[in-house]
Amino acid sequence: MNEVIPVLNTELDQSDMRGAIIDFPDQIIQSFSIMKNWTSHNEYNDIHSILVLGMGGSAIGGDVARVISQDSCSLPIIVSRSYNIPEWVDPHTLVLASSYSGETEETLSAFAQCRDRNCPVIVLSTGGKITEYADEFGLDRVTIPTGFQPRAALGFSFSLILLLLNRLDFVKDNTISLVEDSIEPLNQLSLELCHKDSSAVSVAEQIHTTCPIIYGSEDLTWVAALRFRGQLAENAKMLSFHHHFPEQNHNEIEGWTANPDIMNRLSIIWLKDEDDHSGIQARMNISASLLDSCSGTQVTITQQGANRVERLMKLIHYTDWVSYYAALMNDVDPTPVNRIQELKAKISEAT
Repeated sequence: MNEVIPVLNTELDQSDMRGAIIDFPDQIIQSFSIMKNWTSHNEYNDIHSILVLGMGGSAIGGDVARVISQDSCSLPIIVSRSYNIPEWVDPHTLVLASSYSGETEETLSAFAQCRDRNCPVIVLSTGGKITEYADEFGLDRVTIPTGFQPRAALGFSFSLILLLLNRLDFVKDNTISLVEDSIEPLNQLSLELCHKDSSAVSVAEQIHTTCPIIYGSEDLTWVAALRFRGQLAENAKMLSFHHHFPEQNHNEIEGWTANPDIMNRLSIIWLKDEDDHSGIQARMNISASLLDSCSGTQVTITQQGANRVERLMKLIHYTDWVSYYAALMNDVDPTPVNRIQELKAKISEAT
């Protein structure tokens, strides 16, 4: 029996989110060009920690950069999604203020607090208020190309952070080489996934009418789970939730007990990598077996690649495609974020 290929109404994609997803590897290439010509005008000495300020699509770039560099960065990298900054932030904290629009309310608030504490700050943005402030205060800044939804500019946001930290000698050259070597495999993956008969379409078909519960590993794939949850929300207009192992086994697994009628509407998505700790691999496999009778659907997503950096980037790219196809199956345009815009308007009216 031949498999039925779902009908995908690509005319829904009025702003070409498909093209933005395809551009992911090219954004990384452009980032290398941007940083090749970037010059620092300030000194960054005696740095003890790195704080990335951001929200939404800008913040996830910091998360991805942190995970990719965790084996080569000599300093802790913390991503802050808040109006306020932690008490430990001081003049020895290098602050990367990332706001695609340059107008993000929370990031501007945190940025001002970092300035008050005399932190060295570098701004990453397309423009907006935060760029104006950077120029006013003589701060270094990196200009991100315009024309994308913030979440669709991930190729810029994570790679520019990594390249910037490498330029400042906080991230080793080998990590940058791994990112660069991943560009062609990402291009090949995109060519495989941009067709309506791809495996990403099959995954989207299994989950688009469910509420997905996305599980990743603490060391690596948690960031892909976080990204996937955000993409399902903004692209496919779907609620989903995520957690990571082994922590899931110490609380959430008990939640798969009551309310069976609700659980039948849930799907489980396992994001796995071959380098996951053996204990995590065992826990995921056993948990999948225990939960087999609880959830409506279980799907495992993994990627092949020469190293964990390549596999993580491919996993993120793969799930971006799944979110795109789920949007079309849900009969929605993946680009507009009407509720977010409505929320911003009401907040503006109230302040």
